[in-house]
Amino acid sequence: MSAPLRDQIRQVLLEDWDPSNAARFEAAKHEYDAYLSPLADLIRSDADEDAIASFLKERESEIMCFPAIGQSHLRRVAQKLIRLRDLDDD
Repeated sequence: MSAPLRDQIRQVLLEDWDPSNAARFEAAKHEYDAYLSPLADLIRSDADEDAIASFLKERESEIMCFPAIGQSHLRRVAQKLIRLRDLDDD
C-alpha cells in the first residue's frame, strides 16, 4: 500500500470514524493501524460502500466492543474511503 493511501485511510478513521476517541490523544494516533491494510485491500478490490461499512461495523461491535455508530454514519465514512482509490500507486 502506498504511503499516501495509508496516511489518508488513517486520517479518515481518526477524523470521521473514531469510535474510541483516539484522535483526542497524540499517543493513540495509530490506534486503528491494524485496519489500514484490510481497508486498503477493500478499497483496491473495488468493494462497495456496503462492504466497507460492514467492515467498520464489525470492528466496532466485535473487536472494540463499542455499539455501532449508525449505518448512515458508516456509509459516509465508507464513501470517503472509496474516494481514496486514486491514491494507491502500488
